[in-house]
Amino acid sequence: MPRALSWRGSAVALIVAAILRHDGRSLGFGLIACAIAATVATFQFAVFTSFLAAGAAVPRFIAADAWITAAGVECFDFPAPMSEAWAGAVLAHLPGARVEPVLVGFAGLAGPAASAGNVVVVGLARTGLAERQFMVDASDERRLHLDGGDSGLQVNGLLLHRAATTRALATFLGAPYLVVSDSTARRALGWPEGQVAFLAVRFPGGVPADLDARLAALARHYPELAGFTGAGFEASSSQYWQAKTGAGAAILLAALLAALLMLLLLVKAVARFVQRRQADILSLIGHGAGDGTVLALLVAMAAVLVLGSLIAVALASPLITAVVHPFLPWVAFKPVDALFALGLGGLALAVATLSARADLKRIPADAIFRS
Repeated sequence: MPRALSWRGSAVALIVAAILRHDGRSLGFGLIACAIAATVATFQFAVFTSFLAAGAAVPRFIAADAWITAAGVECFDFPAPMSEAWAGAVLAHLPGARVEPVLVGFAGLAGPAASAGNVVVVGLARTGLAERQFMVDASDERRLHLDGGDSGLQVNGLLLHRAATTRALATFLGAPYLVVSDSTARRALGWPEGQVAFLAVRFPGGVPADLDARLAALARHYPELAGFTGAGFEASSSQYWQAKTGAGAAILLAALLAALLMLLLLVKAVARFVQRRQADILSLIGHGAGDGTVLALLVAMAAVLVLGSLIAVALASPLITAVVHPFLPWVAFKPVDALFALGLGGLALAVATLSARADLKRIPADAIFRS
């Protein structure tokens, strides 16, 4: 390593060490403020992505390759009953497919401990559940008073027994999902034979490349129907809840505002260090340090705050998620949320560095000459 680079690197390290040693209170305040803002931003973003996921929890759980609905249906939770006989028309346009009935409807509940309310009965073919058995999300066991050992629920007067639990059906809907066989759902909902909510389509031999075009042709030929790909129906259900409640946009706005606050706090903290260590920086410049050396110093100062904030996010976000889980069981910390935190940290580092460089350019030229 050339001697010039060696002493400049050592000088940068000494200045950063001096900041860590002598500016502990200022550094601590900046670190805590940035960490809180970054944690709030990341958690709010996790709530936003969880809201999107929960809006299409059941379609994702069913994982059909395509969905056939009555025309005008946008969301899984609010279907329009249709005839199962449409399966023949579907198979004519989608040869090689397997069509399965899906029943969905709200039903009155009476269960253990005199609990009462509503549930959403989801009837599926090939569930592996026997007649009068149901599957429920683990987060709904307490709400349904099933955590005390009792497994029975009266749904519209039909006694059902819990056979399995899952962690894929947490919902903000206010009514738990009960997954049952299609025959059990028909009895619980009182639907006649031949009536279904949706037709779920699967392709055992592989999804055709022109599935979108085939679904569009089916809808043109039969205006009473609408066709979605699996991903398209999930997106439609999520967008429905965003449009109807506005909650998704509000949560995302809160995340973005917290992220903006984190950027402002970091810029202010680095600018304060530039001001407090101006003499040291001028000394570096006066001894021949170039832009690269000064930039390394600024990046090092900002990196201490960014790294500390990311560590706080990694430690705090799962803990916060665990605390709110009893109240918001559909909220989960996911890989995409970690990517958001990393992206925020990278953006904050870049913004803070550019801002600090702008502060340096405002130092009078005669001050640099005197140094």
